Amino acid sequence: MNATTQAPVDGRSARWAQHRQQRRAELLDVARHLIHSRGPDVTMEDIAAASGTSKSIVYRYFTDKAHLQRTLGRSILWTMHRKLLRELKALESNMGREPDADERIQAMIRAYVETAQRSPGVYRFVTRPSDGLNHFLEAVARLVTTFLPDQVPAPQLWAQGAVGFVEGAVDTWMAEQEKHAAGEGPAPITSEQLVNNLVTWLMKGMHA
Repeated sequence: MNATTQAPVDGRSARWAQHRQQRRAELLDVARHLIHSRGPDVTMEDIAAASGTSKSIVYRYFTDKAHLQRTLGRSILWTMHRKLLRELKALESNMGREPDADERIQAMIRAYVETAQRSPGVYRFVTRPSDGLNHFLEAVARLVTTFLPDQVPAPQLWAQGAVGFVEGAVDTWMAEQEKHAAGEGPAPITSEQLVNNLVTWLMKGMHA
């Protein structure tokens, strides 16, 4: 046999891999909806029950809750990235030019804030202190570096610091919203005010 000839793909293996990928996506979707409606404290048993299966089956696809957290974080990041690219494309189309650094960072922060606001339970789940949180924030930081101008020194450090700053601010803002909803505090600033303030604070540091 020619050394460059590839062995035929096992049809059964390909079908099983496709089935496994589809089933994993279904379980992730169930988990997302359950966490959205019940909050970040759902258990693997809850996810199994909502999926109409056993906990042992869920563990075949997600080795533990941290694995589920990382996987859900990647899914959210991918959705946020697509939204961000659409917004930047719309900005470029409307302005007739490529968005500048301030506009790109503002779009990035808005996508992050809207992601948290759209589903506080899922956001809380993904950003709980753990290796899953570290993975999520590092991935967001890598995404931020792609939107920074070339003249920014040490862009990886800037992005890591900016993401940590934004994550902390958004977390505090959401806690203030929850307190206000429970009648325990004044109304926090709006999401648009939050985005504008964060952009102002961060860009002042970049242009200093």
